[in-house]
Amino acid sequence: MPVKGGYLLVAGAGAILLWSGVRGHKWSAVAHNLLSGQSPASAPTQPIVSSSAAFGYGTGQIGGPIPNLGVGGSVTKNKAIGAALATVYGWGPGTSNWTSLVALWTRESGWNNRAQNPSSGAYGIPQALPPSKMGALANPPTSSASAQIKWGLSYIKGRYGDPNGAEAHENSNGWY
Repeated sequence: MPVKGGYLLVAGAGAILLWSGVRGHKWSAVAHNLLSGQSPASAPTQPIVSSSAAFGYGTGQIGGPIPNLGVGGSVTKNKAIGAALATVYGWGPGTSNWTSLVALWTRESGWNNRAQNPSSGAYGIPQALPPSKMGALANPPTSSASAQIKWGLSYIKGRYGDPNGAEAHENSNGWY
């Protein structure tokens, strides 16, 4: 049975939509580029926005990528980023874990994404040692608060289970 042109057009349009969505490109720009003979990859990218269900909010399980909420800078911005990212783990504002996290990172760095311990070399909001554990974006010159907080939350989850456990260890040992 021969395939009609209309079916090919629909299949092609579906492929463009799928490709552009997966690659984070604006689909109309991809279609324009293809029709004008340009590479679809030259289309401007758009951030991919996911529903809260993709992040497993309130479950302590991450069902998708943690969003990048920016570089931060001020204590207020850094805490706002921390609140959003901690919510992914079920540790957001209004929980005892949020209270523990705020106390822990206030003590460690004052929520300063450029804080450096002069004696140990620990760096950033979670005071990672060595700082390279957090990845390039978390370190100078960028010193991304999002990258630091993402790493710090994952570290706390893996080592202590939650910020309550990390703060308890900090209070009894002077470090976490």
